[in-house]
Amino acid sequence: MRRKSIYATALLLLTLATPLVGKSAVFDHYTHALGVQGGRLAGFGASYQKWYPSFGFQIAGGAFFHPNMEEGRDRFAYNIGAEVQYPLISHTITSFLGGRVYLAAGLHHRRYQEAEGDETIGYTPADIVTQFGAGAGIGVETVLFEHFSLGTEFVYIGLYTTDGTIDVEMSPQLSIRYRF
Repeated sequence: MRRKSIYATALLLLTLATPLVGKSAVFDHYTHALGVQGGRLAGFGASYQKWYPSFGFQIAGGAFFHPNMEEGRDRFAYNIGAEVQYPLISHTITSFLGGRVYLAAGLHHRRYQEAEGDETIGYTPADIVTQFGAGAGIGVETVLFEHFSLGTEFVYIGLYTTDGTIDVEMSPQLSIRYRF
C-alpha cells in the first residue's frame, strides 16, 4: 500500500513540474499576435500583442457610430486600452499545445453617448460620458497548433468618470488571436 502511495505522489509531482521544465518555443518564434479582445481594462475590439523575452504589451480598441440611434442603440462609443504583461511561466507541452501565465497592468479610456427614450416617443442623445481607468490582474494564454491563441484574464480596475465618480470593479477579459 505504501509503495502505491509513493508511486502516485511521484506521478503527481512529475505532472505538476512538467510546465516548469518545458520549452517555450511558441513564444520565442511567434512573438506577434493579431485578433480580438474584450475587456474593461484591455479594451473591446481589434487587438495587437507583442512579446519580448522579459515582457509583453498589447493594445486594443474599437468604435461605432449610430447617428439615428435606431432601436435604442447608443449614438457613439469608442474605447482604447493598453497593457504591459510580465510572464511568470511559459511552456510548450507538444507541438500543438503551449501556455503562459502572466501578470498584467494597464490603462483604459472610454467615451460614449447613450440613447434616451423609447420606440414610441423616439430617442434623443444623453450627455457624453468620458471614463479613464487603470488596473492590474493575472492572465492565462493557451496556444493551440503554435498559432491560435486563447487568452483569459481576471483584473481589478479603477474607473474615473469626468463627472467625479470613481468605481472599482473586478472584470474578466477574453481574447482570440493569431500568433505570427
